[in-house]
Amino acid sequence: MRIAFVANGYLDPEKPNSWSGLPHFMRGSLEGAGVEVETFMLREPLAIGTLFRYAYWKLIRRKRFIRACEEILHRSYARQIERSLRSVQVDAVFCPSSWPVAYCNADVPMIFWTDACFGGMLNFYKSFSDLAPPSVAHGHAAERAALRRCARAIYSSAWAAATARESYFADESKVRIVPFGGNVEGSPPLSEVRAFVAQRDLRQCNLLLIGVDWERKGAEIAVEAVKALNERGHTSRLTIIGCTAPQSQVLPPYVEVIPFVDKATPEGSRRFNEICSRSHFLVMPSRAEAFGLAIIEGNYFGLPCLATDIGGIPSIVVNGVNGRLFDLKARGSSYADYILELLRDPPRYQSLAVGAAQYADKQFSWKTSGARVAAIINEVVVAQASGLPLSEYEISACP
Repeated sequence: MRIAFVANGYLDPEKPNSWSGLPHFMRGSLEGAGVEVETFMLREPLAIGTLFRYAYWKLIRRKRFIRACEEILHRSYARQIERSLRSVQVDAVFCPSSWPVAYCNADVPMIFWTDACFGGMLNFYKSFSDLAPPSVAHGHAAERAALRRCARAIYSSAWAAATARESYFADESKVRIVPFGGNVEGSPPLSEVRAFVAQRDLRQCNLLLIGVDWERKGAEIAVEAVKALNERGHTSRLTIIGCTAPQSQVLPPYVEVIPFVDKATPEGSRRFNEICSRSHFLVMPSRAEAFGLAIIEGNYFGLPCLATDIGGIPSIVVNGVNGRLFDLKARGSSYADYILELLRDPPRYQSLAVGAAQYADKQFSWKTSGARVAAIINEVVVAQASGLPLSEYEISACP
């Protein structure tokens, strides 16, 4: 089976850091499942009108104008895909986003695999709030068009699939849920995880938060948690990777901020692995989260994740299995209460930590997810070849 893997500057599978590495790992997982991949790299056209509209809405109307929402861009992507399909024979078109294929007319099935639909992100992330009316209109239109044209809409979480159904009445026969893996090239074997979990000194506590957006990731609550632990007499530290505190915020000496660690480099990978290995918990009190790759990455290293019950996170974190979910209103003291409860019961902590690694390896590996998506693509390819409607094939092939 051969597919066209649709990519652009933001979804570049050649760059391990592009969109948190997802296109890179998606393509690799499909190739690992035996799929032959032809990459279509799309070019963003120079649209002078878009630049004027961006300036008008941002500078004059004070609204967020998302250039990636523009219909003229989506239609340009569609024409580029159609031209490429004339010279390359593939069985299906695959994309890590719905928008590039929204207006594409292809003779082969189209499938996308993503973490959210526009309706789910609208007014959920700050970057998708207070949008200019054209961005809202074009974003909804593209999502509806993509869901209408696609053969399968694959989402990484139950939340993402639910918002597609609620916002666009997505055809249930098209929707699938397949989680992503973590953005690391290789997770440590379970024997190593057991070893460094056993070596963690529970008389102190090392917390870890990973994310690029201080506010959205709830870093302030993580700081509250480590403060509460120290105030209660339990020596604790918090390491934050990926973002920096607002200039107005003075952090205590037991909070270390590392603005960036490049896991795509050997040095960065070693540093990241070392930090994860010596940490006790991953804290992720996100205010909004479509999925949460960092949770999986932490779980790989035996880090139970303490996270907010919001967005796609409940599709990853299961209470007592690989971490604990907290209400959006919970503050740092609530996180500290749970942390101390576990640290005072070493067998329970170690069981949860090792269990987190086992769960992540089983449920959130790129090998497993790639094989599942490859099977979904094959399903629609066989259906098209047989001449059956996709919904009928699904019924006959999956009794």
